[in-house]
Amino acid sequence: MAETVDQYMADLETDEQRKWTMTFVSFMRENYPDFEEKISYQIPTFKFGKQYIAFSNAKTHFSVHTLDFELVLEMKGRLPDAEFGKGCVKIKFKDDDAIPELFKFCREIVIRNQVGM
Repeated sequence: MAETVDQYMADLETDEQRKWTMTFVSFMRENYPDFEEKISYQIPTFKFGKQYIAFSNAKTHFSVHTLDFELVLEMKGRLPDAEFGKGCVKIKFKDDDAIPELFKFCREIVIRNQVGM
């Protein structure tokens, strides 16, 4: 079981999982270097205030997790090919076109949740 985000990425099973996770971890590290980076619930998590952005992999898709449930609902109109859980957006690995929209999603989570940080 990974104890660091880098170890998590090294332990991933497929190139697709590694590519997607490295893309989003790099995005978070570059844009939000002050956020707490850790493994939480066995996945890479970036915490700020009472909010977080986390990333996980399944066999066929990549997921972005957050407590901003309203924004997850809004994403249904912006990513019609995605699947959704209460606090996550799931994108099939083949859907590279969704990456910029997911970057925007991460930025919006941060902006919407900076009050009281």
